[in-house]
Order: sequence, then C-alpha cells, then structure tokens
Amino acid sequence: MFKNVWKSLFIIYILLVLNFIVIKFNGNIHHVIYTIQDNMERRARGESGANLVPFRTIETYISYMSYDIALKNILGNIIPFIPMGFLIPAAFTSQRNIIKTMISCFLLILCIEIIQLISFLGYFDMDDIILNLLSCFIGFMLFIAYKNVFKIVSKKEMNLL
Repeated sequence: MFKNVWKSLFIIYILLVLNFIVIKFNGNIHHVIYTIQDNMERRARGESGANLVPFRTIETYISYMSYDIALKNILGNIIPFIPMGFLIPAAFTSQRNIIKTMISCFLLILCIEIIQLISFLGYFDMDDIILNLLSCFIGFMLFIAYKNVFKIVSKKEMNLL
C-alpha cells in the first residue's frame, strides 16, 4: 500500500520539478516566453548555453556576488532535489542501493539539464548537476534514517502486542 503512495508522491514531485525548476512557471506565462526569447538571443550572440567546467558557477557565485545571493543560489540547487534522493528508494524497492539511487538521480538530473538547454528555458550547468547530486545523497541518507526509525518503531509495536 505504501509503495503506491510513494510512487504517487514521486510522480507529483517530478511534475513539480518540471513546472518550477525546468519551466520556471510561477503563474506568468509571459515570463516563461521572455526567458526563452532572452536565452535564444544570448545564444544567437554567441553566448554558450552550457557550463561544462566543474565548480565554475559556484566559484563565480562566491567570488563576485554577495554571500546572500551565493547562498541562495547554492541552496536553491540543493533543497529542491533532496526529495528525489528520498523518493526514488521509497517508491522503487529495486533502487534501495545507494549506487542505483545515485545513478537514477544522475540520469533524471541530466535529463532536466538537457531539457533546459534544448528548450532555451535555462542553461546546462555542470555545477547544477554536482549540487543536485549532493542533494540526492542527502535525501538518500534521510531515507535510510527514516527506514531505520520505522524499523525500530515497528519492532517496538510488535513487542507491545
């Protein structure tokens, strides 16, 4: 029963990620259209739509922006992906191994980055992949903690019967 609930939550989570992180839809379709047009113009001027150098964007955040903005950008790449690392092993029992979960997370994150690149909704950024994978690792550790706590509670409940 819980397996179907976790799968439903995973599907809802993926739809929310697509809406708010990939499309960046906040209720204003004109903003989405402007983002696409702006990114198309930038690339037409020769600006790259990708950062393939690890830590380049993070270093730029830290070096050239206020720490508030840097922290906001870094946490903005970490917090939204923690649920992915939790929900994948919760929803799919075959993914309850850290390697399998991280590979699944990597492939989903890679798809998100590629969609952003080809749709002109954003940039393909290696640093996003790194931060998002860190998030998934945190989420997986939270899943392990949840699973262990749930086992302890279940054993205590069994002893009471």
